[in-house]
Amino acid sequence: MDLPNEPSPSSTSGHPPQQGGESKQPRPKRVPLSMAGLGRNGMVVLFGGLVLIMVYAFVHRMFLAPPVEPEVIVEGKPHVIQLDVLNGSGVPKLAQRFTDYLRARGFDVVEMGNYGESDVSTTLVLDRSGNLQAAEQVADALGIPRERVRRQIDRNAYLDVTVVIGKDFRTLKPLQE
Repeated sequence: MDLPNEPSPSSTSGHPPQQGGESKQPRPKRVPLSMAGLGRNGMVVLFGGLVLIMVYAFVHRMFLAPPVEPEVIVEGKPHVIQLDVLNGSGVPKLAQRFTDYLRARGFDVVEMGNYGESDVSTTLVLDRSGNLQAAEQVADALGIPRERVRRQIDRNAYLDVTVVIGKDFRTLKPLQE
């Protein structure tokens, strides 16, 4: 049975009713859709969607996501300590001898040269990156007491450690072996 305001299947097809004696019912009026109305509604939906995405991204970045650490820590892969060796003793070729010794033990000596002064009394190990353990490892390898490990962080150096060779170099491992 047909509902009162609903067109019958035969009346919606555009053909006259077949046998059965159904009466013609008026077709409902179709409201023409204007392209301007669709475009306006589409723009509102698109703009609203963009605003929601931006709000979500802001909230996620500011409150939900953990802060990004400036240092990358790779687990399971040992970090090779990078250092430079500077000769502050005034004795020629000493930086090369210390460099060879440290490289043979797996350290990455990226630079060697002379220190600004040539009369440094005791050998020092300087922590340049905030990784005190790396500086202590270098000190241990050279036979330098940990009390002579100093923090002098230099973010522009891109090094972990600096070794400054002093006049006490004869007491250290590179010259004892």
